Amino acid sequence: MLRRTDVKKLGFSLSALTLLGVLGACERDARPPVDPPAGLTIETLDAAPLSATAGEPVTFSWRVRGADASALRCTLDVTGDGAPDYTFEGEACLSGSQEHTYAAPGTFSPTLRVAAGGESTSRSGPSVTVTGASGNFTTLTWSPAAPQPIGVAEAQGRALNGKLYVFGGFDKEKRCCTPTDRAQVYDPETDTWTPLAPLPPMNNTGHGGVTHAGMATDGTDFFFAGGYTANNSGTGQIFGTKEVWRYNVAEDSYTRLPDLPVERSAGQLEYLDGRLHYFGGSNLARTQDTPEHFVLDLAGGAQSWTEAAPLPNPRNHMGSAVLGGRIYAVAGQHDHDHNLVTQNDVHAYDPETDTWETLAPLPKAVSHISNSTFAMGGRIIVVGGEIAHLKPITDVFAYDPETDTWTSLTDLPHALQSAVADEINGEIFLTGGSGGGWRAETYRATPQD
Repeated sequence: MLRRTDVKKLGFSLSALTLLGVLGACERDARPPVDPPAGLTIETLDAAPLSATAGEPVTFSWRVRGADASALRCTLDVTGDGAPDYTFEGEACLSGSQEHTYAAPGTFSPTLRVAAGGESTSRSGPSVTVTGASGNFTTLTWSPAAPQPIGVAEAQGRALNGKLYVFGGFDKEKRCCTPTDRAQVYDPETDTWTPLAPLPPMNNTGHGGVTHAGMATDGTDFFFAGGYTANNSGTGQIFGTKEVWRYNVAEDSYTRLPDLPVERSAGQLEYLDGRLHYFGGSNLARTQDTPEHFVLDLAGGAQSWTEAAPLPNPRNHMGSAVLGGRIYAVAGQHDHDHNLVTQNDVHAYDPETDTWETLAPLPKAVSHISNSTFAMGGRIIVVGGEIAHLKPITDVFAYDPETDTWTSLTDLPHALQSAVADEINGEIFLTGGSGGGWRAETYRATPQD
C-alpha cells in the first residue's frame, strides 16, 4: 500500500494517482465477469443455539453453490449417526433452514450432504450440546392430533425415532373382547397414521392379535411378551401366553424369541443394558397376581429366561419405565374386573444389587397405565388410568427420583384409561384408550414451563 510520502518521492501528484485509479477501475469493470470456481460447495452450515435443553428447538441453516438448483438433493443428519434425518431438493438445498428438537441430552455433530449429477460433497457443522430438560413443568397444553383410523383400548405401544407405535389391543372392529392384530405408527411431522404388518398368529390358534402384553424397546426394535391372545375361533381371548416376539422396525416383520417360563399376562416388560425384564402380572387362570421377575440376556445370546428378585406387592396392570439405570414399577391392581383393588405402591429395581426399593407412593391408587407411563426430562410421567373398574380419571402425575416426590400436571381433556402415551421431541403424545367407549382420538401436550 502506498503512503502519501511514497507518492511524493515517486514524483506523482495525488490527483494523477486518483485519475489512474479511476481509469483502472473502469478497465476492470469493462472486463467480462469471472465465474466463481467450479465445483459443488457447501459454503456454510450453522446451528443456533449451540447449547439447548432437551425439548428446545435448534435451527440449522446452510448455503450451497456450484450447481443448478433443479439438480440438487441434500440430506441433513442432525444427530451425527450417519443416517439422514431430513431431505431437501431444489431451491431448499441452495439456501435453507430446518428446525429440530432433540429429545434427549448429548452432544450432536450435524452433517449436510449435497449431491448434484455426478458430484457430491459434505460439510460438518458446529456441535450442538443438549442438556436435560428442567423437568419442572406442571402445565401442559393439550391439543388434538390426527385420530387413529379405528378406536382401540388396551393396546401396546411406545415411541421410537420420533414416532408413536401402537400394536394390537381391543378395537371397535371386533366384538368384546377379541384382540386385534392391527398395528400402526403415527408420525407427528406429517400428522398421519400408517399401517404396519399385522401381528403374528399366537398360541397356535392361527389368529393374530394381542393385548395385555408387556412391551419394551431397545432403541432399534420393539419386544412384547405374554398377554391375552385371540382364541381358536378368533372371537374371544386366551388369558395368557408364554410367547415373546421382536418387531423388526426396519423390515416391518416379527421374529419369535425364547418363551417365558410360564404363561403370563398384564405384566410389564422393560429393556435395560442388553436384557429384557418381565415382572408381575397374572397367571393363565387370572386367579393369582404373580411376583416372578424373569430376565432374558439378549446381548449375551441367551436362549432361556432366568429369575431375578421378585416384585414386591405382586400386582397387574401397573405402569413401568426405565430411568437412571433402574426399572420402576408404578401402581397397578390386585385381581380383575369387578373384584379389582387398585394400588399406589411404587418400586425401583437395581440390576447391580438385584433388589427392589420402595419409593413414595403415587398420589392415587391407579391401574390400567401399562402403556401410558414413561420417562421424560428426568422424571416419570403417568397419564390417566382407572381408580376402580371402568372408572377412568383425568389425572397426570410426574415423579422426580431426585426428591422422591410426585407432582400433579395439567389434567387430560377427558377421563381415560388403557391408552398409549409417550414423549416425542419434548412433547407428550397420547392415543386410544377407553372412557365412554374405545377411543380413536390422539392428543399432543406441550409443556409450558
